[in-house]
Amino acid sequence: MLAAFPAFAVVAAVAVIPILLGIWLSFTNYQPLSPSLRWAGLTNYDGIVRGPNALFAHTAILNTLIFVGGAIAVETILGVAIAVILARKFRGVLFFRAIFVIPLMVNGVASTVTWRSLFSTSNGWINYFLGAVGLGQPNWLGNGHLAMPTIIFIDAWAGVPIVAIIVMAGILMLPPDPMEAARIDGASAIGVFRHIVLPAIQPVLAFAVMFRLIDLFRQFAEFQLITGGGPGLTTTVLNFYVYQETFVNGDIGFGAALAVLLVVMMVIPLAILYRFTRRGV
Repeated sequence: MLAAFPAFAVVAAVAVIPILLGIWLSFTNYQPLSPSLRWAGLTNYDGIVRGPNALFAHTAILNTLIFVGGAIAVETILGVAIAVILARKFRGVLFFRAIFVIPLMVNGVASTVTWRSLFSTSNGWINYFLGAVGLGQPNWLGNGHLAMPTIIFIDAWAGVPIVAIIVMAGILMLPPDPMEAARIDGASAIGVFRHIVLPAIQPVLAFAVMFRLIDLFRQFAEFQLITGGGPGLTTTVLNFYVYQETFVNGDIGFGAALAVLLVVMMVIPLAILYRFTRRGV
């Protein structure tokens, strides 16, 4: 017990103490330019519900649900489909597996800036090739209806390989005998996947989704560097709004309350998924 104390102390200093401090600040009126620090009770949380900034908070919450829900659906479906393909044995499979690791090796900020340039309306390659074949050239990042789907697509570029690699590892660990027996009995490839593979990899799939959910809820660079939360508030997610209220507007107490709300929104689906991961233990 004493030998593990230094590790516990480091974890407490790095993780637990900042979380407790953030929760405490959410019940105060703390502002860096204010000379006083007073207990505010539930004022900041009441401000999220019906305060002057409630509309912005509600929009950020809705945008967060749209972004996380859309991204996790796209990344899970495509990731599982690619994992099933890459788990098969065919010529060049190792080459294709290596290709899917490349997005994970690229710095997140560098890839974000690159995607912003590709989707640029003035000199972006995507609109250039669309125009070359006679198609329309949308304003991907300036259109309120296209900005969020574009962000989801950009996030999927790195998110799909993560899901695919985790799920593929789970599929490769399965014993081949049940699948071979099902094929001999005349089961189709879809039937084998649906009735044998998918139930067996549920804990692994739940872990992959859990891993991506954590990253999606705390996503910030894509919104800061690509759209800046715009156009309007269409891509202002809760994590980005926390940054604006805390560091731009200087309202530490209200920003801390928003951060606590973000953690709660993250914990609820993670707790549900944790039950699925426990099934395989």
